[in-house]
Amino acid sequence: MTLKNLVTVALFFAALSLLPACSGADEKKVKHYDKAMEYIKASDDKAAIIELKNAIQLDAKYAEARYQLGLLHLKNGDARGAFGELQRAATLDPKNLDAAVKVAEFHLLSRNKEESRKYVDQVLASNPQYQDALALLANLELIDGNFAKAGEAIDKALAASPDNDKFHNIKGRVLAAENKWDEAEAQFKKAIELKPDQFANYRTLLMLHEQRKNEAAVQQLLATMEEKFPDNTQLQLMLAGVHQKKGEFDKAEQTLQKAISLDKNAAGLRLSLVEFYKGRRQFDKAEETLKTAIVDLPKDLQLQSALGELQFDLQKFTEARAVMDGILAGNPGHGSANLLKSRFLLNEGKNDEAIQVITPLTNDYPKWPEPFYYSALAHLRIGKVELAQKAIEIALQNNPASDRYHLLAAQIHLVRGNGKDAEREAGMALGINPRNFMAVRLLTQAFVQTKAFDKAIKIIESLDEKILNQDAEFLGVAGMAYLGKNNPDMAKKHFTALLALAPDNAKALGMLTALTAGKDLDKAIDFVNKHIAAHPAGGHYLLLGDLYTNKRRYDDALQAYEKAQELRPEDPQGYILKANLLNMLGKSEETIAQFNELLAAQPDSIPGLMGLATAFEGAGRYGEAKTKYQRVLELQPNLPAAANNLAWLIASEENGDLGEALRLAMQAKQALPDQANITDTLGWVHYKRQSFPLAITQFRQALETRPEDPVIRYHLALALHANGEVAEAVTVLEKVLSEDTRFKEREEAQKTLNGWKK
Repeated sequence: MTLKNLVTVALFFAALSLLPACSGADEKKVKHYDKAMEYIKASDDKAAIIELKNAIQLDAKYAEARYQLGLLHLKNGDARGAFGELQRAATLDPKNLDAAVKVAEFHLLSRNKEESRKYVDQVLASNPQYQDALALLANLELIDGNFAKAGEAIDKALAASPDNDKFHNIKGRVLAAENKWDEAEAQFKKAIELKPDQFANYRTLLMLHEQRKNEAAVQQLLATMEEKFPDNTQLQLMLAGVHQKKGEFDKAEQTLQKAISLDKNAAGLRLSLVEFYKGRRQFDKAEETLKTAIVDLPKDLQLQSALGELQFDLQKFTEARAVMDGILAGNPGHGSANLLKSRFLLNEGKNDEAIQVITPLTNDYPKWPEPFYYSALAHLRIGKVELAQKAIEIALQNNPASDRYHLLAAQIHLVRGNGKDAEREAGMALGINPRNFMAVRLLTQAFVQTKAFDKAIKIIESLDEKILNQDAEFLGVAGMAYLGKNNPDMAKKHFTALLALAPDNAKALGMLTALTAGKDLDKAIDFVNKHIAAHPAGGHYLLLGDLYTNKRRYDDALQAYEKAQELRPEDPQGYILKANLLNMLGKSEETIAQFNELLAAQPDSIPGLMGLATAFEGAGRYGEAKTKYQRVLELQPNLPAAANNLAWLIASEENGDLGEALRLAMQAKQALPDQANITDTLGWVHYKRQSFPLAITQFRQALETRPEDPVIRYHLALALHANGEVAEAVTVLEKVLSEDTRFKEREEAQKTLNGWKK
């Protein structure tokens, strides 16, 4: 080969090296894409999807293939798949403005206005006249109440495309928001004229007529729609709603059933019928509808989870658990099934485990209110009130129309002593559901907490007495309202009714004893003994022991406390009061010896450990007491007695972990909300945390059950003084010390009072 030929060959290969590479993979992906386009033209979506996925498998950054796949998912109702592919397509190819607009629409549907606006702004920065982006911008501005800006955006879109029915529809909604009813109606009618087969255009016009309360126009348009869209399931749902508003429930049921017959594969239609039955309290029909739906659509997990939730609500726990386990076996991450799992855990008192299940749901579904509701409930039960309040606030942001959420918010505010906020939330719950009796009760409780006794009594007197006398909690609230209004006769009447309804209610017996006997201890002892003869209960013996102690009948008091321990071994008050009395009598070491003897034979005896711990506490051996309480909680983590006493010790020690003390005190309070010593402990923890208003609320609540307890009254005086309510603090403490009652802190209390007076 000549030199000239060698140079020619070299130049040829050099030129080849400069040509763009075209690998076999590139050729294959294009072939898959082209085949997909042919299948799309032939309306074979399944085959097209397979080919597009093959193309993407060869090139994950194949933007056009992802775009077409996203459109197919959208067409076939796979919203999640469509969003993922379109979002990736928009990222890979910023010039694909349609993909970006569709992603923006998804964000708007998910109520993520900020992300939606970000995509719209990107599109309009590239093409300020892009019509679909202008229309979406109009929607965003309309939602934010910027009607002028919304009008400007949609007018630009209409100027470029005056025959677009969707744009006229948006224009009509903007005008309706500005109360320009006639102009809005004209725009909606124009949209119908341009696209008479588009159901959405009729629907918006119907909504306008309903908003204007033009019943004749509503009926006329519905008749037109029934004639034009006889097989439209959305129309059937709308008609069912109209029938329900009129109280025509049989027609509503028939219409919903017709909708299902039109599209038997639509799970949402079945669920609409289920919700109708639930609203009518026809739970058997609701359950049967779901069971039938699952037979017809056996793979639909939404229907299965709805059945599990309904059966749980109906307390058919075995059936509900079987449904839940079946879903989770095949889909461990299923949101609704996991939420149901958390409800089972809450029902079993396993609040910490429930939180572990709920927390991932709140992270994965930030717009789903139900996990936040149950998160709030679980946190409230373990005493993490601030976390409970944050969770219920998010639930309410996502669904402010739920009376159930407002009720829980009211309960949380009551626990925190925020009576005004509780009043607001209970009032909102009642506004949403005027028949919600619990909302009425919580509103009354809020009025009592804020000392608005007249308002509370007004509600009480408006109730049917038969209904009131069937609700023990409401009777207690009523009694406190009349007591606050200084009407002892009416207070006595309601506490008497409460005790007749719930004869084991120690709080009611305590209030009724105070109202009946006053300062006459003999009369009070006789009154309590007579009630105990018919209704022996641990709480009643605690009250009797207090009365005997005040009467200085110490042996009788010890026997009463022992009887309380026997009847309610899980209740800390029997141990506490007995230990305090023994300590006051100088017998704490004797008590310690007795409990040590018991524990030698039964080292894990909860009553023995509790008794020894309280005896150590009475003897001032606080470190040993803490160790025993901690051991008890290792053996029985939810025992309120141990949690309460340990909380007290931690809060009382120097540099104690007040966060842990609060957790333990709230845990005990949730288990035994009416026990005075537990309420006193929670108040003491709040006091040590310098949350003085919360402390005052708890001390006052404790005194409702034990109004003569000198220790709790002393604690109340301390909290009042720290909160700046000096005059009342002095009055309370002077009254305590004026009485001939012995208690451990008496000398300390006297020094405190002397210091205040100086």
